Amino acid sequence: MNEFTRLPDTELEIMKVIWEEGRTLSTSEIKNLLERSRPWNVSALQTLLNRLISRGFLESHKEGKNRFYRPLVEEKDYLAVENRLFLEKMNNRSLTKLVASLYESRSVSEEDLDELAAFIREKTGGGQ
Repeated sequence: MNEFTRLPDTELEIMKVIWEEGRTLSTSEIKNLLERSRPWNVSALQTLLNRLISRGFLESHKEGKNRFYRPLVEEKDYLAVENRLFLEKMNNRSLTKLVASLYESRSVSEEDLDELAAFIREKTGGGQ
């Protein structure tokens, strides 16, 4: 899947848990993982899981009384689309403008910038 719709925050929260676990999960396992940060209503969770299925992000199957979910979209693929859209929408496709804005708002530190510079050197084969 190359293009997909942006996920609302609650659906993205569910997908992050599923991606992080990296395996097929039951409804109750998903609920327990999500409840590390806040309480979840099981019927609301099931509604959101069904939406994720209809959007093409998950597939599910039933074993006995349990329903299991497996991601159809990889996290890296979703993030690539999200990041591209954000860069285009908010920073006119300028990575420099994005990083400068993050630095000026004190959202990134000098250490973060050093890490970014090292990453760029590594990926471009550049020296100093």
